[in-house]
Amino acid sequence: MSFPATELEKFAKKHDVSLQSVTPLTSDERMSALEALLTETDVPFPISQSKASAYLNASHRPFKVGTLSDKTIDLSEYSNHQDYEALTFEEHLSWACLIKDQRATKHQYACKEYLWGEDIFPINGTVIPDYHFLNARLYQQTGWQLATVTTIIPSSLFFRCHRYRFFPVTNFMRPLGTDYLEEPDIGHDVAGHIATFTIPQVAEVMNNHGVAHERILEAMKLRLKSAKTEKEKTEIVQESELLSLYAGRIYWFTVEFGLVMEDERLVAFGAGILSSPGETPYSVDSKEASRILIDPTSDRDLLRLATTDYLIDEYQKTYFVMKDFESLSSITPERILSIVEEAYHLPHLGWRDVLEDDVLINVGSEAMAPHKKYELVSRNEPIDEASRRVVLRNIALPSIGPEDHLNPAAQKFLNSQNQTFLVE
Repeated sequence: MSFPATELEKFAKKHDVSLQSVTPLTSDERMSALEALLTETDVPFPISQSKASAYLNASHRPFKVGTLSDKTIDLSEYSNHQDYEALTFEEHLSWACLIKDQRATKHQYACKEYLWGEDIFPINGTVIPDYHFLNARLYQQTGWQLATVTTIIPSSLFFRCHRYRFFPVTNFMRPLGTDYLEEPDIGHDVAGHIATFTIPQVAEVMNNHGVAHERILEAMKLRLKSAKTEKEKTEIVQESELLSLYAGRIYWFTVEFGLVMEDERLVAFGAGILSSPGETPYSVDSKEASRILIDPTSDRDLLRLATTDYLIDEYQKTYFVMKDFESLSSITPERILSIVEEAYHLPHLGWRDVLEDDVLINVGSEAMAPHKKYELVSRNEPIDEASRRVVLRNIALPSIGPEDHLNPAAQKFLNSQNQTFLVE
């Protein structure tokens, strides 16, 4: 969509952006900057001269997938590219306006480690970053690289990229004036996520999720080999998909929408939060949302994440808060697999639910006791889709008996769902 000059001026003025500043470097200027970057050696992951030379020679072509490590990733039909010269002025302006708004909220609500990461990468300017340059900087600092994909990719591919330390990024920029999108765009992938890679524990847990998802798929393929009927095969695939879904919830409530305590105050580090200038202050200050303190080293708390459903088209109703980043390292592939296997057998929770044994920072005005959603569904009263899904799932869940051999953390978590609740 092309806007008249007067509308562009209005957008720029509204976000305190100078139209004159929205001027990308020329091709020669970008090439010169990249050449200088590739020679840097005082970085955690220096690039060899041979790799740098090949990378520089390929940089005149649209960027697809990083080539600076010994690994690669097959994106198949989801492969995409960034043709920097094809980006429009409106796309660059949309980026500039978003960055301006994000900076205003990030400096107030983001954790220090995230802000430090933003200073390292070229993601605070008034033009969309060139992926050739950004990929090289990302690799030098973290060992991760970019992989350009279509807007929506399967979760299996998303986490396979994580397994080999590639981060999927789109080449689509949200329309001017848009704060929040359901689908990822450059504003989410780049302006939201890239700075989090300088938080070592976040990058580590992202890679761990990639390993865990790969093992879920490998286990599924192994079981399918011995399956005798189509029904059995279907059930195996469905179970695998659910395990991946539950693992994805742990990722969602930490990497995407996590909060952390810093100097005795709440701050955000989740990329889904920080890519939205609207949700950033909401996540910390709003009275509507509940905030629950969790300890990732606790199996009970990881079960809380894995069994909590959510929606992607609204601000979150519950945020989970960690005391520090160090505890994130406990979310290993082995623990993810163990937790989701327990979650498969347990009743699940809606994103408004508050449990008696939750460690509450605050109870949001939209919170409710777990039993409330069943009453609303039974009376056919309005209820959000996440809560409705949970009700239908839990009603169909087989009864849990002694023969199911739940581990102590899972049994305790199950018991907590049958207690008297704080919210009616």
